[in-house]
Amino acid sequence: MLAGFLLLAGCAPRSFDVTGRVALLGPFEGRYQEVGYNALYAARLAAQDAGLTQVELIVIDDGGTPESAASRARALARDPLVKAVLLTGFAATSAETQIALGDVPALIIGDWYAYPETNTVFKLANGLVDAAHTTPKTDVIEAATLTQPVVGGEVFALAQFPRLTSHLENITIYSSASLPDTAFAERYRNSGLFVPEPGLLATLTYDATRIAFAGAAQDNRAAARDAIAHIDYTGLNGTIRFENQFWADAPVNIYRYNADGQLIPVEGVIK
Repeated sequence: MLAGFLLLAGCAPRSFDVTGRVALLGPFEGRYQEVGYNALYAARLAAQDAGLTQVELIVIDDGGTPESAASRARALARDPLVKAVLLTGFAATSAETQIALGDVPALIIGDWYAYPETNTVFKLANGLVDAAHTTPKTDVIEAATLTQPVVGGEVFALAQFPRLTSHLENITIYSSASLPDTAFAERYRNSGLFVPEPGLLATLTYDATRIAFAGAAQDNRAAARDAIAHIDYTGLNGTIRFENQFWADAPVNIYRYNADGQLIPVEGVIK
């Protein structure tokens, strides 16, 4: 049995005819569990909307460290039905984890200061986002204590971040993800009991899952990788296609916090 396996009723119809699996690997315990659960509800919506009964969604806790995430990635690689993996959070997107997946195609959701380590990994973020940051990769606790003003990535957009600092006025966030609109947020909240508000990466997770399902519907991992590499998908975040394993022409959206501690877009969208 896969370590950290979470079987989620309703992710996809259970069937003996399953020919492919999409795994969501991320943090579901500890400090960053909001990242995993935020992705979970978005991935479930996408799995339902994909309508591919022969492909199922499975969810794996990454264990909280690159070492544990890599161990679980190796377990996923041993399952021949796993044809695509969604990676979110620091541990799941680490170089060790990516390499441990072997020939399994994977999608990095957001930035996380991670880059494709093999030719089977694709990044759903603008490759230049990191260059705009004024801070290196940092834990959310450390992020809240940094000398401001600060320009950072998705870690500054976590729901817990406003509770960790009283100075939000000088925080700027660069991300390729779009904030959920009213319709998506309502569907997201109504998808289960005690579902939190969708975070910044919810819509991007939805789009990533739809792409992963298209890959996992193929006959094998090589075909899945090829399908993802040549995808031309229009979703909640606009058109997604890949060039050199990065989202080609990906937007860089700029966000700030308002007086109520809510993320709001500023200055429109830049390329």
